Amino acid sequence: MNLTKSYGLGSYQGPWDSVVVHPVEALVVAAPMMDRWSITAALDAMLCSDRLKPLGTSELETFTVESIREALACLPPASRAVREVHRALADVQYPTWSAMETLTRMLALACGIPRPVMNFRVETPKGHSFLDSAWPEHMTAVEFNGRDHSQDHVTYKDEMYRNEVLRDLGWKLRIVSFDDLRDMGRLAEWLTWLGGHLGVEPDLSRVIGGAFEPFEPW
Repeated sequence: MNLTKSYGLGSYQGPWDSVVVHPVEALVVAAPMMDRWSITAALDAMLCSDRLKPLGTSELETFTVESIREALACLPPASRAVREVHRALADVQYPTWSAMETLTRMLALACGIPRPVMNFRVETPKGHSFLDSAWPEHMTAVEFNGRDHSQDHVTYKDEMYRNEVLRDLGWKLRIVSFDDLRDMGRLAEWLTWLGGHLGVEPDLSRVIGGAFEPFEPW
């Protein structure tokens, strides 16, 4: 067991009446064991969480970029982990609802693709849909399909139908899975497809053996 001294940030109500450390402080402790992109994903998730209850209160707390910066200011500024979280904070985008949405966005941005609108709401004759990463002015979107899409057949069938409705409305959709993010050949294919629809030539050298190595520890 490793015991460390807290820097005095507030505690939160955890499951089963447990007490958990401040999420920002916990992230700083975990950061050295995380991939670069996953730190950003954790911050994206923090901004979307509505279930954080400070200890001794009855109201839920919502984090913002500013409140996270304020918490980081209470931690050692020379710490490499604190600096890495600060760095990752510049890459967050609200609302991002899953870690794979974060990674998909960061891969696109790294090679010069314009910033997408995350979880863009589209009204259709069959109800509304949320597109993971969308470029509305080009009616183009990238959707990440994770494990739930393969394990929950009802969800899968419903999503396939909604995707066809969107395509009928003129949306150009690219459905990607985790292998499309890790396999360099497949990664190049969908980034090239996306750049073609946005009128941008992606710099694939930035994500294939280049400056952005998402799966490398910092």
